[in-house]
Amino acid sequence: MTRPCFIVLNAVLGLFLLSHQVCGQELRRIMYGTTASPSNLPIWVAKDAGYFEKYRFNVEPVQIRGGSLITLAIITGDLPFSGVGAESVIAARAAGGDVILLACPIDTDPVYLITRPEIKSAAELKGQASAITRYGSTTHFYLRAALRHVGLNPDKDMTILQLGAGPEMVAALDVGRIAAAALTTRYALPFLQRGWPVLVDLSTTDLVYPSSCVTSSRAFIRAEPKVTEDFLRAYVAGINLIRKDHRFAEKSFAKWMREKDSNIVKRTVGAYAKLFKPAPFVPDRGIENVIQDLIRARPDFKEYIGWPEPFRENGPLERALKNP
Repeated sequence: MTRPCFIVLNAVLGLFLLSHQVCGQELRRIMYGTTASPSNLPIWVAKDAGYFEKYRFNVEPVQIRGGSLITLAIITGDLPFSGVGAESVIAARAAGGDVILLACPIDTDPVYLITRPEIKSAAELKGQASAITRYGSTTHFYLRAALRHVGLNPDKDMTILQLGAGPEMVAALDVGRIAAAALTTRYALPFLQRGWPVLVDLSTTDLVYPSSCVTSSRAFIRAEPKVTEDFLRAYVAGINLIRKDHRFAEKSFAKWMREKDSNIVKRTVGAYAKLFKPAPFVPDRGIENVIQDLIRARPDFKEYIGWPEPFRENGPLERALKNP
């Protein structure tokens, strides 16, 4: 064998052994809590596109009913990252819980305040019932914001039921157990197709609310800075893919949400794709909105007005974007 051939053979064998060694490395398992909100789409897309595997992560999205339960799982250390609405995070952080917002994919969801067909005005909702998934959840914040937008007092004018999940809210509205509900595109679409009244579409207002944000604890991001930044790199790559390839995003949405109606899939992904931010920083204005809402029950939260720093950490995302 000539020397050049020997060198080539060694190089090939070296690459083979390196490849075998890398493939044999065990991926780090990361459980990620989500709700059924379509704003969790970047996680599902990044998972299906293999972006997390690039950083040696095996991310397993786990659906949990309600942001308050997900927030608790982060505080207790059961979940390193999760997608949570800012309402439960800020309430827990202000109460002393170790939980922090790292990235927020959108500044507001397409949310429709839909009423029963017999309801002709917002005034007719007084004394009636509405529903949310859980108290302190994103659905709770959106319902309160929508009711205020149409001139109602959410603390006095309606009874708010806690039903657990979107399908239960849809069923309650359909049979008349509740008179109105604030629903995202996926759950609102059947009612929109039937021509039910819409009192407000919150995505057309100036409301800013950090929804399904990547959330962790300060203890974790201090202990695992590289894991945190790499996770965010894969997450941002998922957002970029959604914006470029709606068809891929539609397949991920249908898979993870087990949605068989192609019209719902297409309309939902289309509505959200244009809202996802390529640089998903936590909006300070959104934090302020949540604090203002929480003050109703906790007047001592006034000390956080104009002070978003306790609730978000921009450093990991800044570094992830600087060195993709």
